[in-house]
Amino acid sequence: MHIERTPLALLPTPLHRLDVLSRAVGADLWVKRDDLTGFGMGGNKVRKAEYLIADALRCRADAVITLGAEQSNHVRVIAAAARRSNLACHLILNGAGGDGPLRGNLLLDKLAGARVHRIGSPSERRGAITALVSRLRESGRTAYVVPVGGSNAIGAQGYVDAVAELAVQLAALPPRPTTVVFATSSGGTMAGVLAGRHVAGLDVGVMGIRVDADEGAAEGISFIARDVARAHGASYSCTPGDVPLVADYVGEGYGIATPECIQAVGQVYRQEGILLDPVYTGKAMAGLLDLAHKGAFDGRRVVFIHTGGEPSLFAADASTVEALTRPAGQA
Repeated sequence: MHIERTPLALLPTPLHRLDVLSRAVGADLWVKRDDLTGFGMGGNKVRKAEYLIADALRCRADAVITLGAEQSNHVRVIAAAARRSNLACHLILNGAGGDGPLRGNLLLDKLAGARVHRIGSPSERRGAITALVSRLRESGRTAYVVPVGGSNAIGAQGYVDAVAELAVQLAALPPRPTTVVFATSSGGTMAGVLAGRHVAGLDVGVMGIRVDADEGAAEGISFIARDVARAHGASYSCTPGDVPLVADYVGEGYGIATPECIQAVGQVYRQEGILLDPVYTGKAMAGLLDLAHKGAFDGRRVVFIHTGGEPSLFAADASTVEALTRPAGQA
């Protein structure tokens, strides 16, 4: 089935071995560098935006609305992608706000020329979207709404592509049982990976390390995965029980870095020169390293999908910055 996309990313992203980190933890660790998708500071959201913006154009929209936390990577990419396609962009953001300096993803949102609408909490999102769509319609605009994280069957198409890329890259390596590991929250990346694995017939394990505590995530992910596979002409009976989520490394909640996350961000940068972020990839890598130390991946190749998110590191609060910059080994 032909699915429209607006090319944005620099593809394929590299796959390479983490030699120093592998020696340090006694595991065969690789990284799929989706932090290097290139557009709008990169990350996994670029793959999703290619399909979401194409669909907005197909629907003849002239404005895009999306939503997320103040330092949302998804929001940052959609803002840049919308403006590149000459679409007005409205962002509904929940977060601290205030009159402080623009930093991290929020700075890039403003640089893209997006209009920011503040709400107090995620519970206000539905009402804010309805009101904004209505106001835009009254002013003659046609709005296209992109869900949190770009996590629907349209955005998840991007990770069907990513799995197809990975299949080619793995085929060039010596055969070895492989597990693919990545951070997951709103679930679009996980849904795309599961559907992509099914469509491609790729024999790899999958593990999504959760960065928030949404207990109902598996149900939504399985629904999207079935929808995405169907778009490719494949029947896929994915159930919530088929969604491989690990929730042991969330800590106190979304956006709150754990000590292990902070340690992982520092270790990976010092040993491999690769920057992780304290919200998504840092937590996922902390989980991966802990599981590796426990022997969970013995005899297997582990491919970590680096989903990006580095700009949020430059908006970290003072306590996170202090912990990140504390000399290694110092309590």
